[in-house]
Amino acid sequence: MKPIIFFDLDGTLIDSSHRQLTLPNGSLDLNHWRKNCTRDKIQRDKLLPLKTLYYSLQRVNTAALVICTARVITEHDLEYLFQHRLMCDGILSRSSNDNRPDGELKKSLILEYCSQNNIPTRWLKNCAIYDDNASVRHTLAKYFGIETIDPAPLNKRAMR
Repeated sequence: MKPIIFFDLDGTLIDSSHRQLTLPNGSLDLNHWRKNCTRDKIQRDKLLPLKTLYYSLQRVNTAALVICTARVITEHDLEYLFQHRLMCDGILSRSSNDNRPDGELKKSLILEYCSQNNIPTRWLKNCAIYDDNASVRHTLAKYFGIETIDPAPLNKRAMR
């Protein structure tokens, strides 16, 4: 069984900050986000430098690449991913009526993915996730023992 490398989208592979609004408590305003998920606005998203690692992993094909995002994936998102060659072995995403915190959401999405693909959760100790959200990294490392990687320093170093 190949290791799985999970990638978040926003703040990891994609800069979509032009569509984000933060609430006074620091959390993302999901209603604002959802209103700004139009085709035109998604097309203005920019790829971050970590895309180079993603493309390299696609070529060597030694790990399963799975997108694990708190976005509600629409046809416009899929179009963007296809245009930018962000092909993957699976996409785990929020349903439109789900407002759970990202860490809880992604834990649940990964559990469901493992169940559907007959992957024992103990296998996740051989896997990794790139996610810019510290609470997601903390939750997934604690629950699964998965290696968690903060993409911010990698993207920042590559932009110099």
